[in-house]
Amino acid sequence: MKLFSGSSIRKFLMEERGQALPVIIFGLTAFLGFAGISIEVGHGYYAAQMLQASTNSAALAGAAALPNQTTAATWATNYSSIATDKNADGIMTVLPTGITTSFYCSTTVSNWGTPCQDNNGNFISTGANAMVVTQTAKVPTWLAGMFGVPNFNISTKATAAMAGGQYTPDNIAILVDTTASMSSNDPGTQTACSNKSQIACALLGAQTLLTELNPCSSGLTCTTGSKPVNTVSLFVFPSVLGTTASKDYICPTANPTIEPYTFQSTTAAAPNLNPPSTYAYQITNWATDYRTTIGATTLNPSSDIVIAVGDSGVGGCKGVSSPGGYGTYYAQAIYQAQAALVAEQTANPGSSNVLIILSDGDATACAANGNTAAGACNSKAELVSQSGYINGTTAASGCTPTNNCSPTSYTYPSALGECGQAVIASQAAGAAGTKVETIGYGSETSGCTTDATYSATVSSYTYTAQGWGATGTWKPGDSPCQALAAMATGLQFFYSDDGNGCVSPDNGSVTQLNQIFGAITNGLSSPRLLPNGTA
Repeated sequence: MKLFSGSSIRKFLMEERGQALPVIIFGLTAFLGFAGISIEVGHGYYAAQMLQASTNSAALAGAAALPNQTTAATWATNYSSIATDKNADGIMTVLPTGITTSFYCSTTVSNWGTPCQDNNGNFISTGANAMVVTQTAKVPTWLAGMFGVPNFNISTKATAAMAGGQYTPDNIAILVDTTASMSSNDPGTQTACSNKSQIACALLGAQTLLTELNPCSSGLTCTTGSKPVNTVSLFVFPSVLGTTASKDYICPTANPTIEPYTFQSTTAAAPNLNPPSTYAYQITNWATDYRTTIGATTLNPSSDIVIAVGDSGVGGCKGVSSPGGYGTYYAQAIYQAQAALVAEQTANPGSSNVLIILSDGDATACAANGNTAAGACNSKAELVSQSGYINGTTAASGCTPTNNCSPTSYTYPSALGECGQAVIASQAAGAAGTKVETIGYGSETSGCTTDATYSATVSSYTYTAQGWGATGTWKPGDSPCQALAAMATGLQFFYSDDGNGCVSPDNGSVTQLNQIFGAITNGLSSPRLLPNGTA
């Protein structure tokens, strides 16, 4: 065998063909490595942004449930990036152990006017008004796996304050049922109301509302020149003689003169469905003096509305009572409260309107000539027209089509379909931009007898223009509980103490009146993100 000669070896070593291959392979590997790094950096940045957005969403969702920390933790998890939750995606994996929540009392948030609270809404320094959510995710790599890096971990954190601080300006009308049934003792559903009447317990809830609202701009001592934030007024039904309304807020408090639900004219030629000018549903003027500063935890004892809700601290000033005299008829009171809200909104440009309705039951007002055959009540003159006739009354008394009246019509005002008329009145307020919140306090799951056959039918309603996405239903034969639910702007704005079987489908865990009014107050603002580490 002939071996390579020296010249042959030299020729081989000097041969340039094929020598570029190792260089190309090395260069390509380096290029892929740098490209992989660039791609993975972008991939990681995108994944981190997605996880941060998810963590922010979880923190805001959880903070919306505060002060109940158990519910807050559940809501936060529901909006996490865990595979079964609302912000899951295919980019990363978050295990159930990859999300943690913690709660603390933020002095910053407290200074906004949102004190720390325990799970039941009681003000306590060891409670919470803010929460922190942390998520850790495992992100699979795209190219780095070729270099032994199959995945990497990222972690994000978000801090959120509970709703309730730095409110936008609102005009708030509290409409309270003062019919005789509200003088009954609380049925035992309210822990703070042992041996108290339902009206007294309702007023305790209103006190909670006033304690948590902001009378003036955040951080300011309220003065005559302060810009109002939450202006509040108290309305009652039935109406009262206007000249006696002050008896509800001048010590010693006493019962004003109760008046029937009266319409000035129901004639076709000159209808005027307002009550006489001497009657009033509005007990107190619009007020911002219920607290002297937003940080105060006590109410101003000299404020008319504070006296009216029974928190003046002065003997003999028990506030509004429930003398009765007439049955329940929501519709006219709602229309009057809405008109007052619109007027106050005009006086405070940029403000929003809120109507809170609290009642224990059925719409049961009678008319002297009520058409009992159709389901109306005729035992008392509680629905009265000074000129013209009330729908749902008998033809024998003059209610005929030629007189602009129908014995079987539930069109407002009518002795028939009284619950349905309230639903329509509330819907009209909602369509005008007012957020209507309702509270069923011992409301019945049977009743609305005037609506058994003749009533409005509302298959659904949605106020998407306000962004509430609310739906509800009402039809003949439904109950007082269902009426209050349909009167609310949405089911999320309907509350109940669960008395008499009336349960709120969206707020079933919030049944104490102080909790309910606290939830309503918190709902006037939104949870907000805080910089991590906020004191």
